[in-house]
Amino acid sequence: MHKRITKQSFYRYLKCPSWIAYDASGEVRDNPLRSRVQDDALIQEQERAILVSRKSVEIDEVSEDAAVAKTLEFMQQGVQSIYGGVLMHGNWVARPDLFERVSGKSHFGDYYYVACDIKRSRHLKDEYCVQGAFYAEVLRHTQGMKPKQGYIMRPDGTVEAYVLDDFLTKFRLALDGIERILEGIHEPHFLTSDCKQSPWFDKCKAETVASDHLSRMNRIWRSEVSALNDAGITTVAQLAAQHADKLAHRVHGVTAERLQFLVLGAKALVDGKPVILGTIDVPKTDDALIVDIEADPLRDLHYLFGVLDVHGKSEEFHTFLAKQQSEEKAAWDAFVAFMESRPGIPVYHYGWYEQDVFKLMAQRHGAPEGFVDDLAERSVDVLERLREAVIFPLSFYSLKDIAQFLGFRWRHDDASGLNSVLWYEDWLRTGNREMLDDVIRYNEDDVRATWLVRNWAKGRTSS
Repeated sequence: MHKRITKQSFYRYLKCPSWIAYDASGEVRDNPLRSRVQDDALIQEQERAILVSRKSVEIDEVSEDAAVAKTLEFMQQGVQSIYGGVLMHGNWVARPDLFERVSGKSHFGDYYYVACDIKRSRHLKDEYCVQGAFYAEVLRHTQGMKPKQGYIMRPDGTVEAYVLDDFLTKFRLALDGIERILEGIHEPHFLTSDCKQSPWFDKCKAETVASDHLSRMNRIWRSEVSALNDAGITTVAQLAAQHADKLAHRVHGVTAERLQFLVLGAKALVDGKPVILGTIDVPKTDDALIVDIEADPLRDLHYLFGVLDVHGKSEEFHTFLAKQQSEEKAAWDAFVAFMESRPGIPVYHYGWYEQDVFKLMAQRHGAPEGFVDDLAERSVDVLERLREAVIFPLSFYSLKDIAQFLGFRWRHDDASGLNSVLWYEDWLRTGNREMLDDVIRYNEDDVRATWLVRNWAKGRTSS
């Protein structure tokens, strides 16, 4: 039996080709809500609310064959908007969120259909467009006409178009790769942070570590690995044993400065010790506000703003919580009022995400004039400061990776941003307070882990 190819196949291949191979082995490691989070989708009730004005007909047949038959029936009738439709071509199964009728010529008459997905991200991502190219190929076989454009709808109902031919090469390369893997042809593994999206990440990492593959190194490029391989260097241990100044004439296409950095990174991994390149720039004052935000992307909702307020030896954790979707503005307003009551104090966070949310929430719910700019001015991105001055003996620099390396432990065994979404969804569905408490504890652990990393970094310089 042929393995089916769906839009998820392209997402998974682009994130980690081994994901396709492990899935094809037969064991199931999937969760429908987890898949929707990873696909930047919304829950269906949110999608239906967005589509009210379009008056879309909905395909609700349980069986796939019945859903395909109903989709074709609606298309033959010329229905304007079809939500949840399904089309098949061989082992290809296309399930965009919407099929929309537009003017033109096709097997159906003086109209044809285009596909549109509802995505929460404000950015047009390559995987969306590759999935759109896949829909277009299935539509070509169905209606005898291939759309020239794909479409993405945002949570506010706005639609963005993109030219499908711009992504045709990437689509075909991905399709060829997927088909090879499904035929049993092995594709060499390359570890990246995207592999963390896969439920098979533990196997991906174990395979990479066992072979001491160069992709163990943080943020090493495929082109750099190829250049090192051409020079006979195929493992981290081999790279760590090199003299950087002697590599420049052997490794082509990589600068001497970059080669020196890569050798230091390899030595850090082999020795298991961080390499300090220079002074880590963090404010000297120990007064601080450490911020971490929890969101439910399935609902385009930011429901928890957690702040650790540090003043001298005093530490107090504050939560500004939306227990349901309608309370997001109240949680944001309370957070804004609290932050304004602590003027001039450095605001720590880990990564760029919080700054983006501050801007988004100010646009959505409002904020005092200059509030977002003030937060930006006193903001300290701990990850950015670390990257400038430290090489850790780690493949990834997430808060979990670095804080755990430094000895921090989260209270929940399955603590992760993705699981916090599932816990919150469980709370909304069941009212089980323990799920909400898990989220709050996870958020508190995140801000305390950020503060631990900052304290490790403060005043640390190269020896």
